[in-house]
Amino acid sequence: MCLRPCVRSSRALPLRKPTPLAPKLHPATGLPLSRTRGQHLLHNQGVIYKIVEAADIQASDAVYEVGCGTGELTMRLLPLARKVYTVDTELRMVEETKSRAQSGGFQNLEALVGDALRVPMPRRFDVCVSNLPYKISAPIIFRLLRRISEGHPWRAAVLMLQREFADRLLSDPGEKGFSRLALNVRLFAKAVRLFDVKPGSFIPSPEIHSTVIRLEPRVPAPEVDFNEWDALIRVIFSRRRKTLRAQFKKLMWCSLSGTKPSAIPFPELVSSVLKEESMLRERAFAMDLDDLHLLLKAFNRRGIHFASVHQGAAEAEDLDFATSGSGGVGSFPQLTSDFLYP
Repeated sequence: MCLRPCVRSSRALPLRKPTPLAPKLHPATGLPLSRTRGQHLLHNQGVIYKIVEAADIQASDAVYEVGCGTGELTMRLLPLARKVYTVDTELRMVEETKSRAQSGGFQNLEALVGDALRVPMPRRFDVCVSNLPYKISAPIIFRLLRRISEGHPWRAAVLMLQREFADRLLSDPGEKGFSRLALNVRLFAKAVRLFDVKPGSFIPSPEIHSTVIRLEPRVPAPEVDFNEWDALIRVIFSRRRKTLRAQFKKLMWCSLSGTKPSAIPFPELVSSVLKEESMLRERAFAMDLDDLHLLLKAFNRRGIHFASVHQGAAEAEDLDFATSGSGGVGSFPQLTSDFLYP
């Protein structure tokens, strides 16, 4: 007897469209909050109190806040400071914060709608206090460091960061997370970890823990131009485990004067500087501030300077930079920096 396989056929049921999840609402204001936009608003009053206490705000201070949200932190700053500047990308958040300030009788708030990376910082502020949107933490910190270099220093910054990001920022030379940002922070400021914050302190709760840090500018400020220093560090940390000899081997140069600065080929000139400073075999992740500062001065003595071409875009990166693209005269093969000759 021949047996034939029995095959059952069934009509496929149509796929049901997923039901969209209702946005999380802020319990006090009823404003919808979006996780995709990074809108995790701090509501734990105990944490807010600790942040404000760590900022040590004086009556004569101007305070700069990035991301006001619904104004929970802002309302704690207003009675303490002479002026509070805040900026947020959401019009409804700014309007809610302004409304709360007006209801509380405060006239010292200046709130703007816009991108904190595009809106100019206040001309003068003494303290920066912020629950930073995690996606822009690195570029905001770079802007704060540049302010120190430009001669308009602030006294302190108390910032809420993603815990893993804070770990990298506070890492030491030789550690896995040591990066360009960590090095720049070490040069221009003193960084201290204050305390960690659990996800339940936010609405809606993020999937990660947070850390509050405090930055204080070094006094006196280092005698170095931030843009040139950062351009050098960007080159070195593009492949931070490679030797400096390998890092500088294929770099191009450009001249502002239109003439060659030396009769010897440019790669040999760079190698001679590294050799004189005994840094041919040094690697970026293991170098300290003093070594890098000496290296920059050695390049400058030989007429070699550094500049950033795409400065704004590069600030968005806080760790190792990808090595992509092709180079030509006036640019590095994989980076956005140039050697410049005066």
